[in-house]
Amino acid sequence: MSNNQPPPNPYGQQPPQNPYGQPQPGGYGQPQPGYGQPQQPQPGYGYPQPAPPAQPAYGQPQQPQPGYGYPQQAAQPPYGQVPPQGGYGYGQQPMAPQGGGSGKRTGIIIGAVVALAAIGAGVFFVTNKSGSGDEPKNDGKKYKLITPDTVAQDYKKSSDADTAGDGFDDKDKAHLKTLGVTDPQNVTAGYEKGSLESGSGTLLEFSGVYGTVKDPNKVVDGMFSYLATQAKTDKSTDGSKTELVGSPEKVTPAGMDDAVMKCQNTKYTEKGKSFTTPVCLWADYSTVGYILPIDIAAASLGTGNGMSINDAADLAVKVRKDVRVPLN
Repeated sequence: MSNNQPPPNPYGQQPPQNPYGQPQPGGYGQPQPGYGQPQQPQPGYGYPQPAPPAQPAYGQPQQPQPGYGYPQQAAQPPYGQVPPQGGYGYGQQPMAPQGGGSGKRTGIIIGAVVALAAIGAGVFFVTNKSGSGDEPKNDGKKYKLITPDTVAQDYKKSSDADTAGDGFDDKDKAHLKTLGVTDPQNVTAGYEKGSLESGSGTLLEFSGVYGTVKDPNKVVDGMFSYLATQAKTDKSTDGSKTELVGSPEKVTPAGMDDAVMKCQNTKYTEKGKSFTTPVCLWADYSTVGYILPIDIAAASLGTGNGMSINDAADLAVKVRKDVRVPLN
């Protein structure tokens, strides 16, 4: 029956429901889409004749709203008998069988974003032990964090809520104050790069706060300390697991200026599949932030490594440069 529905739409089986009124709202332009149906030969040729009015009657009530757009919808049902399984991301359909996810990512990718983002947000809930290492130079200026439409040249802000973390609520900010961060203001956003539709590209989560940071080293060390605790006590109920690989590495990519940064690999495992991706955190005297890049191909395969720590550190510098602006 689904094969018989499209033809009545373009060739006139539906007018009994929208009698002659269809051409009037659309002018005589409506017949043009009708004649244009041959562009959709699969549902068009031959079907109009055998299709009885009674058959579209079942489906037509569901399609009166898009009446003016029948040429588009008529083509989609025949081809769309399979795509609905892959979700609404069209190009993401090839990844769907692997994770059974929806939207732009498979289940393993969505799970990783949520799990890692949760840990990332929690890294601020730490003790008051002093930081280690040389204190970064304080230029005396005040900065804030923003979420521009583009960061690091190629990463575009995503409208997908799954890409970004939840940020820090009032309770989280209270914990930040114990680390010497005064009046923390929360900022978070998700970004995308490349062709996610084809199962490639990179998802990038950025989260941070700005205010007054007394001891950048203390904050970075405390963040990773809690990250390790969270990973060890992870009690996921869906069988997924997030763990740290190795130890935090202090990185000094060009352009860090008055900030301290460390990165560490995190490994996410779900249903026998896993991938590794780094998280990089920085702190200066006005801002604290982290990035979490997720390589779509590696996550989809569930067998690969994502971005290297050095590349992630370089990316973090570029992101920091774009999201950190002088506070007027």
